[in-house]
Amino acid sequence: MAESFFLLFCAMFAFLFTAVLSMAAAIKIVPEQKRLSVFRLGRYIGEKGPGLVLLIPILDKGVMLGAQDEVKRVLEQQKLWGAIRNALTPVHLDGSVDILGQTWNATSKTPISPGDRVRVVKVIFEVEAI
Repeated sequence: MAESFFLLFCAMFAFLFTAVLSMAAAIKIVPEQKRLSVFRLGRYIGEKGPGLVLLIPILDKGVMLGAQDEVKRVLEQQKLWGAIRNALTPVHLDGSVDILGQTWNATSKTPISPGDRVRVVKVIFEVEAI
């Protein structure tokens, strides 16, 4: 009886220890002049911060960006407007498009077949007052 209680105690301790470690890894504190780009299962879902950011353990990955990285990304997006290239996958609610040698996630109001010519009409980016 004592051995089974000890084994149960050890198993619960190991489970709680693992849960606490994964929760601690999911909490990020983003400094004032930085942002955290969040990827869920490899897909970009947005930027968070500054402040306390909670990520879903195992599913989310956060990449810290500085202020200069944000400006470079916005300038790159401006180059994309009006670009005409080919769809790599079917595009409607989601899909992939090759633009200027890079593969981008894309959406469309109407279905697009792979290989069809596409034009960038909107690049979505988020801004905030500083």
